[in-house]
Amino acid sequence: MRLSTSTNIHYMKENKEYISFIDSMHICSKIGYQVMDINFCDAVKEHCEVFSDNWRDEVEKIAEEAEILGIEFSQCHLPFYNVIDSKFENRELYEKMISRCIEASGRLGVKWAILHAGTAIWDNRSIKVAKEKNIEYFKPQLQIAAKHNLGIAIENMADFLVEGRPRRRYTANVEELCDLVDSLESDNVGICWDFGHANLTGCDQVQSLKYVGNRLKATHVADNLGIYDDHIAPFHGNIDWTSIMKVLKEINYTGDFTYEIHNATMRMPDALRQAALEYTFEIGKYLLSIAE
Repeated sequence: MRLSTSTNIHYMKENKEYISFIDSMHICSKIGYQVMDINFCDAVKEHCEVFSDNWRDEVEKIAEEAEILGIEFSQCHLPFYNVIDSKFENRELYEKMISRCIEASGRLGVKWAILHAGTAIWDNRSIKVAKEKNIEYFKPQLQIAAKHNLGIAIENMADFLVEGRPRRRYTANVEELCDLVDSLESDNVGICWDFGHANLTGCDQVQSLKYVGNRLKATHVADNLGIYDDHIAPFHGNIDWTSIMKVLKEINYTGDFTYEIHNATMRMPDALRQAALEYTFEIGKYLLSIAE
């Protein structure tokens, strides 16, 4: 298991100016990160390098710089929306960018692309309908991903608060998530476990990870206090990280331990950013030592 971070650990300056993938790679490399998740969540926005028509040239620049810096992109986060909602207003744009980012990920050597399952919000959030529609959605996506030597890791969700009220999300339950992955019957599908999401559900993460077992292909590492998806560094919320590290070792997890903690740095003044990144790196090294 290697320490990794999403590029979004350093993606916005104090003045709200967006930071490029390459600039994020440079500072993360300087701190000691050699494995990264390239975060394509903003691919639907004009500031993202893959949004424009010359996106392939931009991807080449990223690939070349990663090689110079010795950075490996082991996973990515694809743009997300309710993928089974046929009435989603920007569906065409999101699907275009998901396909584009899958191709870009193949060029960058990514092994696992993270994607969210959808919820049947129009049908009383039916689990049965959601499962059927997600299988229908993911099967062709898995075929496309396979052409780019890529797997898709479906992420566990949480019942996020909307206007102060929880809204049921399909795959917030570990059994639902594993059932969906198993039902897809594909060699290139697995699970990305988001520890922050799991904490919001109040589940026993040790037992859940044992249930997931060898389906686990990627991680999103972040802490919170069990109320909001805070995306803060480990030990700054109430997750029991010692137990988690031990169970990751117990289930023989062979993927990476990947930060998704943009809020640990985003509110920092630019002058303190490097120190904050160094701090997160030390936390990560300590956590990995528990799993040795």
